[in-house]
Amino acid sequence: MGLFSRNNNDDDDSEEEIEYVLFQGATNGQEANLEENRKLAAAGLPLAKEVVTEALALRAEMFKVEPQGPKALVTFFVDGMKRQGPRLPIQRANALVQILKLLGGGDVKVRDKPQRCGVNAEYRELPFELAIKTRPAPPVKGQKAPAEHLTVVFRNTKSKRATPEDIGIPEIVKERVRHYGKSNSGVILVVGPPESGVTTTALCALRCVDSYMYQCYIIGDPGTRTVLNVPVFEQEEGHTLEHTFLRIQRNEGNLVYMVELTDPDVVKDVIQGSMEMTFMSELYARDAADGITKFVELVGNPALAAEQLRMVMSHRLIRKLCPKCKEAFRPNPKLLAQVGLPEDTETLYRKARPPEPDEKTGELPEPCRACEGTGFRARTAVFEMIDVSEEMKAVIASGGDSAAIRKQAKEEKQLSCQKDALRLVQDGATGLDELKRAFAPPGGPRRKKKPARRRPPE
Repeated sequence: MGLFSRNNNDDDDSEEEIEYVLFQGATNGQEANLEENRKLAAAGLPLAKEVVTEALALRAEMFKVEPQGPKALVTFFVDGMKRQGPRLPIQRANALVQILKLLGGGDVKVRDKPQRCGVNAEYRELPFELAIKTRPAPPVKGQKAPAEHLTVVFRNTKSKRATPEDIGIPEIVKERVRHYGKSNSGVILVVGPPESGVTTTALCALRCVDSYMYQCYIIGDPGTRTVLNVPVFEQEEGHTLEHTFLRIQRNEGNLVYMVELTDPDVVKDVIQGSMEMTFMSELYARDAADGITKFVELVGNPALAAEQLRMVMSHRLIRKLCPKCKEAFRPNPKLLAQVGLPEDTETLYRKARPPEPDEKTGELPEPCRACEGTGFRARTAVFEMIDVSEEMKAVIASGGDSAAIRKQAKEEKQLSCQKDALRLVQDGATGLDELKRAFAPPGGPRRKKKPARRRPPE
């Protein structure tokens, strides 16, 4: 374990040799000049190694540094759950942010604008890519140097997540992507919350289309990720997107994948181009219905958006039960009927119950080493899809909100994340309690207020 926390079985008197992360250069190939930034390297590099090593030792998918006055809070995210890290003096936090920017090829002199960069690293002989994002924090009276918020997302580059099968995209979703991908018109959206792997899902979905039969191109910077037989189309200097799309058409392009849609002017060009080619792109949204309403807002014309939109796929990440300590149980038939599982299901799994103390010593046994007693290890994706039928098109064209779109999708029995998640419950990969947590409404379940007790008359 790292320096900020230890395993429960660590002996405080014994020195544990820590294997620190190795930083191996910026993902953009820019070399960090540590000689010119000796003071920053001396103050920030040891701390960066400690924090990043701690995050990787915890199996964190990301960590954040958030300034809070004279201090900054480091928060690790393990299987989607927050785990509080150290509180750093703001000067040390600033050094941590700046050294990671320097290592990632960012500009350490710029603190008043958001930046994105990345670092290649190795930890315990595994290769990682650290995607770094910074944004300025509000100024605090009395602080000399401006602070920044930092988000670092980890990606194990050895982990195989390149095909639809690798991330578990259901067959019905793959079939619709293949169908619309070869139609030479319309827009396919892949949506999800920020930092949930939307780009990974989108690039895997792109693999559903046969790139040997149909000419596909990428516009924008996909980072270090590549898609087999799908080249990045180079935009010529001075050319508008409209000119670029015309060039792709002359190259007999069938499908264009674009990075996240955020600019209404870009979306207008995409809508125009989607009359002749299929477009696939990303959008950050809570779910497919929210993605549709955001897309309509960017287009500015509900009827036009409905006419060109073909399908929206979305995903949600849920925790997997720890394979070492999960417990099997025989489900009640009423429970199976209530959640919609087959009545012949004989076994389901749940998180291990808290261990009982030893009868003689009263001591609790050591927690499961694989999950550190949490009952969960790693996450997996579940998917939903809204196929834009004629009825759905009418709802979107009329300006229907997210609730109306969800209602129509439910009436059409389209694939939902909850429905897709049941296959994982049936397979024993996760449990019903995790689904209850993951799909709880924002703010938690509403509790009915108990009527106030009336005092008896005196």
